[in-house]
Amino acid sequence: MSRILTSTRYLIIVPIIGLALAAAAFFVVGGFNLIKLVVEALLALVGLAEAHHSDIPIEVEIIEFVHTFLIGTVLYITAVGFYQLFIQEIKFPGWLRIDSTEELETNLIGVTVVVLAVNFMGIAFTGDPGLMQEYGIGIALPIAALALFVGLRTWSTNLVKKSEFEEEKYEEKKSLDQND
Repeated sequence: MSRILTSTRYLIIVPIIGLALAAAAFFVVGGFNLIKLVVEALLALVGLAEAHHSDIPIEVEIIEFVHTFLIGTVLYITAVGFYQLFIQEIKFPGWLRIDSTEELETNLIGVTVVVLAVNFMGIAFTGDPGLMQEYGIGIALPIAALALFVGLRTWSTNLVKKSEFEEEKYEEKKSLDQND
């Protein structure tokens, strides 16, 4: 039975592949569209093409591409994290090494906060004060809740680690006292 349950960990390959493909789609499609936007803007700047006519300023469009890449990053980090947690470790930079679901969640929360902030920047550039206030409050509340969640989780994890450390020290001292 143990062997069967151990083998089921490979079922995670299905969502890993799905997440990796989705991340790739965000990166590739977003990248090509960003390059197209920049090339069109440069051509219009030197007079070789018609100027960019959109209701949205080009700065906001570029920020929306950053948003697209950040979503792709969340998907990529999740795929890599699942792979490292269930299949095997991958040699990545320290910040991308995932050793627990808690680390995966913390990385995802960090990127999610940045995505929300980029969303708000896009609204700020539109200049609509009513929207800015609504979006600002709507974005600030989840960020505050996520910060509280991460803070409380870190605090409780540190308490457990401290307790375990103190227990180990007590056992070592007890063992040394018995040997004397």
